[in-house]
Amino acid sequence: MKKEIVSVMMAACLFASLATGCGTANESETSSKSGSEAASVTSASEEAAGAVSKSGETTTDGERADLVLGATTGFFGAESLDVAYNWDGWIMSIYGISENLYRLDENIEPQPWIAESVETPDENTWVFTIRDGVTFSNGKTVDAKAVKACFERTYEKNERADSTLKIKSMEADGMKFTIVTPEPNPTLLNDLCDPLLGIYDATEEPDEELGVSCTGPYVATSFTAMTDVKMRANENYWGGAPKADTVELKIIDDQDALDMALANGEIDLIAQETANGASKFTDTSKYTTDTVTTTRANFLSFNLKTEGLDDLAVRQAINYCIDREGYADVVYQGFATPCYGIYPDNLAFGGTDGLNLTVDSYDADKAKEILADAGYQDTDGDGILDKDGVNLSFKVLTYSYNDNCIQLADMLQAELSQIGIELSIETQDVLDDPLASGDFDLAILNYAMAPIGTPSYFINMLFTTGASNNYGGYSNEKVDALAAEIGTTSDNDKVVSLTRELEQQVLDDMPFAFVADQQLIFVYSNKVKGVQINPTEYYLVTNTLSVDCLLYTSPSPRDMRRSR
Repeated sequence: MKKEIVSVMMAACLFASLATGCGTANESETSSKSGSEAASVTSASEEAAGAVSKSGETTTDGERADLVLGATTGFFGAESLDVAYNWDGWIMSIYGISENLYRLDENIEPQPWIAESVETPDENTWVFTIRDGVTFSNGKTVDAKAVKACFERTYEKNERADSTLKIKSMEADGMKFTIVTPEPNPTLLNDLCDPLLGIYDATEEPDEELGVSCTGPYVATSFTAMTDVKMRANENYWGGAPKADTVELKIIDDQDALDMALANGEIDLIAQETANGASKFTDTSKYTTDTVTTTRANFLSFNLKTEGLDDLAVRQAINYCIDREGYADVVYQGFATPCYGIYPDNLAFGGTDGLNLTVDSYDADKAKEILADAGYQDTDGDGILDKDGVNLSFKVLTYSYNDNCIQLADMLQAELSQIGIELSIETQDVLDDPLASGDFDLAILNYAMAPIGTPSYFINMLFTTGASNNYGGYSNEKVDALAAEIGTTSDNDKVVSLTRELEQQVLDDMPFAFVADQQLIFVYSNKVKGVQINPTEYYLVTNTLSVDCLLYTSPSPRDMRRSR
């Protein structure tokens, strides 16, 4: 109940605060409503506005930015503006602050960017020519020495770097930057597109607030971790003057409040919108909805160190209790596809063709049968199955801001209770620490699985022994050997074949349960121009984004209540 009250107050506050954009907000249609109804809305708005202005959480200092974008923590949430820290390079790429030597196009194919070309004198050596005229936002020239220093710092600061791209040695000579790999790596150009390998000036200590100097079209002017970033156009940008002078990105984790912010003109675009949210903006004279099939998936990760979950039979039973079709159709409203394999079927190595699926449907009765055959019984009559004194009682961890994941947790909790498994739900804004410490039994996660277009990205992050995000402790020698072979194979058909073999082993072991592959949804005002939605999800703020000076018309309170 408390959460609903807060949601209504936030929505009321946003309704009361009409952003002007380039023009002036029109008078609301509330004057046509009854006096009591208008008074009620006004009172709620004033109370909420007062509470928010005291906390300062949703107010914007100074003038409104030319372009204001909104999303939840999952899409915009950075802890710092340091490319080398944790996953913040990903977010800085979305912000339009950082860029890479190569960039992925709409077909997830690498194209020259900060590097203008590459030569390969042998299968382990890659010689890049850095593009002339590229500077960091602080005005310093980007040359091979600067790129080398950047990579050295990133590899020192972030343990994911080595699994992202293994480097034996690097050399810098003028504008020639050479990478030597320990073994052949046919996907090196794809690997270089990972935002962790974004280019920044490593010769200066990062600013405590504004982070490192990069090469992108925008530069941060203020930053509040996990809350808000304000930016101005990078006057030194090599790729052409950005069309919008100022941009602000706001994190609004309450979905109703986020949608209301777009409806009343406080923001101009919602990134990674939900299906339910998109259904509120069907008026094509005012709004545009863009979607693209990505490689992002919802899945369960099992902690194999948890008693009960170390039993394959229990993991199989849980897998059978996931209503993938219902989840994709009801929660995602068709903007997702049920998944029984691992990778989505828009990838050459995705889908389930040729795989032997242990679980290929929702079947609660089969789950009960598996548990009974494995010796699980309710010996004390408490409704929870047990064996050898251990109850099948688990904690599932997921994101506090991801409504789709929370709904999956709710669905799974209800389904498992029917077969004698107790599931409690815990949500947190940032999952890295509890996952790394093993403080979970199951985790419902949402990852992009092949954003650089290769199977190795996800394999080396989750499936191999000791991988950076292999929080559940999965280890299989065959999987490790196949992963190594995939990473050094240049024949595409063989890569697909090896990946299929690896997928089969992972599906047999069942350390994870893959649920649904989703689409990326952007909804934005028609005054926003130059939006380029990319299946990698890496790029949002570019120098092409612009905004027309259109007037906003605020929706009536009654209309917004209907939309909710």
